Amino acid sequence: MTTASLIRTSTSARARAPRTPAAPVWNGPEYAFYPPGIYDVRCNKIQGPEWVKSYQRWALRLECNFLTEEGAVSGFLNLGNNRNRPQSGRHSNYFKVWCKANVGLPKRGQIMEPSIFVGKFFRVRIDTAIKNSKGEFLSEGERYSKIVEFLDCIGP
Repeated sequence: MTTASLIRTSTSARARAPRTPAAPVWNGPEYAFYPPGIYDVRCNKIQGPEWVKSYQRWALRLECNFLTEEGAVSGFLNLGNNRNRPQSGRHSNYFKVWCKANVGLPKRGQIMEPSIFVGKFFRVRIDTAIKNSKGEFLSEGERYSKIVEFLDCIGP
């Protein structure tokens, strides 16, 4: 009985010999391509703030869905290069977009929570990303659309 189970174990071990590794499967985000222009979108999700090592700064990604067609596009906002914490100066894009979403300036001492963007409708300008994080040009097939400017907050 013991011998039989040993034989079975070694046979099944042989049957499970290492296979050739499978090819990698892409599970990252899909970046769609849309013609450059002005679009209306709704911000549905935020990612960050996160320290982006390749840029040596804090960044926030706003994932937005189009109102008139299917698909999503991202906008990226810089939150400074102070490693200790994200910052937003009065002339930064984060400050400007946050004030549009807030429909006014922040009060002294008010925390400028990025969650304010979720659920808001924006009119945005979309353009094509042609360079990667190292400043190198992307091939035609690697290019994608991104929000380059939040023109206005058009809804709650």
